[in-house]
Formats: sequence, structure tokens, C-alpha cells
Amino acid sequence: MKLSFVLPSLFPELIDGAIEAAHAAAADIDHEIVVVSPHATSREGVRWVPETSPRGSIAACNLGFAAATGDVIALIADDNRLTPGAVRLAMAHLAAREGATPALLLGFPRQSGPMTFVGSVYGRYYPYFFLARRTTLDRVGGGFDEGYRKHYADPDLGQRVWAAGGRCEVVRGAVIVDVDSRAGAGQAPDKALGSQASDFARFAAIWGGRYPGWGDAEGGINLDVGVDFLPLLGVPDTVAIDDPARILDLRVLSALTTLALHHGVPVGMGRAVQALEYLRWVAGIAPDALNIVVSGGNRAGLARP
Repeated sequence: MKLSFVLPSLFPELIDGAIEAAHAAAADIDHEIVVVSPHATSREGVRWVPETSPRGSIAACNLGFAAATGDVIALIADDNRLTPGAVRLAMAHLAAREGATPALLLGFPRQSGPMTFVGSVYGRYYPYFFLARRTTLDRVGGGFDEGYRKHYADPDLGQRVWAAGGRCEVVRGAVIVDVDSRAGAGQAPDKALGSQASDFARFAAIWGGRYPGWGDAEGGINLDVGVDFLPLLGVPDTVAIDDPARILDLRVLSALTTLALHHGVPVGMGRAVQALEYLRWVAGIAPDALNIVVSGGNRAGLARP
């Protein structure tokens, strides 16, 4: 089984470090690295796909998916690093679980500072960085939908997997770490500046009707949550909320995750359980508990809309 890493990058000074980390993470696995970039690169085990007319990260990823020759595709980035053993864990998870579902999209939990966390929309997990068989992508209509300008293409892919009867699952322990590698490298030109609101509106128009009870506020729908908190939502390897009563729980745990990231201080399971108990009680005094505002920044708390 061959693995293709897809690595889009606009920064030639960052590509080598990302390549080295990917090679190290898959040292004992047959693999290639597909670099999509306007900057030429020539290294062993690397295939360069020239990005002759840059159209943004979503289109660049799709160029890489199309050029990849592996049975399994993994999306990575130039400012993140897979930890040792992460790919082996993900491939083992794929082999163990793919027979139980028609489509399986696996995600590397993301570590930033003291917290390892994952993303969710409408109470469904989606991977920021994924590993999947090519056949899974084909089954759900291909890679990223280029109808999105910059945002929500990855949540959309996750939703397509769930809608096809598949699952998005977290590979616990297969962590991808944020690194401050773009310091001094400049920023990519943002051709989609200000598109987040329109991209979210498109995403909500496509998928929101499947999930009544969530309201229409982006901040209450697109929620990061600490990996260690997932058992408090029902299962340890994904977010798949079907009980409306759990919506508030996810919003509370997401606020605690944001709080920890904001201050660079971890929030342990004991604090999370206490917060859930207390904030559930506080929410109970509101006439519409599910649509109470949960905020995390300087503090995690509840407020009336």
C-alpha cells in the first residue's frame, strides 16, 4: 500500500523542513511527497507539481490530490509537523476500521501550545489534516469543493463523508504539531480576504438543513474541542452529536478549549467536568438553553443572546 503526502506551499524556505518531517514520519512506509508550489523542488521521494497560476490553497490541494499516485492520500502543511509514529498509527487505524464503514476519513489531532484539539461543525468531526484512501475521496465526489474561496472546504469534505454513510475519526496519538516556522517567511497573498462570511453562508445553505436546533451563528456551529474532552461527548474517537441536549455540552467544552489556547494553560478533565456541571445548571435558568451564548477567551462563561 503506497501513501502519498500532499504538501501545498508558497514558501521555498519552509518546504525542506516539511519534507524532512514527512519522510521521518513515514520512514518504514512506501510513500511519496507531492509538493504543489510555484517554486521548483528536487529531492529524493518528492514529486513537484508546478503551480503556474496560483488560485489559492483549496485549488492547490486539489492539484496535489490529482497528481498523487498512492492508494492512500494524506494532506499536510508546511507549518505543521507530524509526530514520530503518527503515520504508522493512522495506517493501522485505517486497516482496522475501514471494513466497518463505506467511507473513512481519518484526522490527525492538532497540537498548539498546551492543547491537542480537533474541529467540528454541527456536532460532526472533520479533520484539518487527513488521511484516507483515494477510493473514499472518489466515493464522496473528490477532494475539496472549489466553490469555497478559502474557508469551509475541509468541513464540507467531512460532511460529505458523513452524508455518504461514512465516518470521520480521530487517530488518537497521531498528533500534528503547529510550529512557528513562518516567522520571517512572510505571509501568503490573500486573494480571498473577507471570504469567511460568504464561505460560511454557502456551507450553511448546503448542510444546515440537516441539523435543526443549532441556530445560524457561526460561532456556535464551528467549534474546536480538546481531544481529551471527547469521551464527555459520548465517544473517544470522533464528534457525532445526535442528541440536542449535547449541543450545549459541546459549546461549553469548546469554550474551555479556546480558553486554554488563549492563555497557553491546559484545562484538565477534572475542571472540564466541573465546568460542564456548573454551566449546565446556569443554562437551565434560561428560557432557551441551547441558544444561550457560550464564550471562551478571557473566561469561559454563559450569557443571554
